[in-house]
Amino acid sequence: MKNKKLNTINTTGFKTPEDYFKSFDETLFNKLNDSNHLDTIKNHGFNMPEDYFVSFDDKVLKALNTEKETKVVTLFPWEKIAYASAVAAALVLMFNTVFNTSEQLSFDTLEITTIEDYLSQEDYTSLELASLFTENELNSSNLTHTIISDDSLEDYLLENTSIEDLIIE
Repeated sequence: MKNKKLNTINTTGFKTPEDYFKSFDETLFNKLNDSNHLDTIKNHGFNMPEDYFVSFDDKVLKALNTEKETKVVTLFPWEKIAYASAVAAALVLMFNTVFNTSEQLSFDTLEITTIEDYLSQEDYTSLELASLFTENELNSSNLTHTIISDDSLEDYLLENTSIEDLIIE
């Protein structure tokens, strides 16, 4: 076959007889109306065994009911993945517990603001707070020697008290 450029081909390559499509409808209707033409056909071309449709339902149901057992090989066996993930989790837990080099917390490492925030958020009464201190820590001389300026006292009262509390007292 010769190599031709596709854009230079002018014909489709299919040929029909002259006036084929003009007379096609007429010839088709003539053959359909001619009943003798259908009577002349003696052999239809298809053969089937006798009693085929009698046993057809049984054969179909039998084929549908029989399930073939197939051996399935998984690409990723989940058992191995589960074992590997369990070992990895155990190793991570072991390294976290054994080799934990984090600094031990004590009251010295806590910031004062953290303790103040904790105490302010908890609802402690003055009696409960007093039970935490010793008599030396609660000595009134410690409180009297502390000098608090008027500005800092005013700022504290404005930020930490409400007007309703002051009116009630």
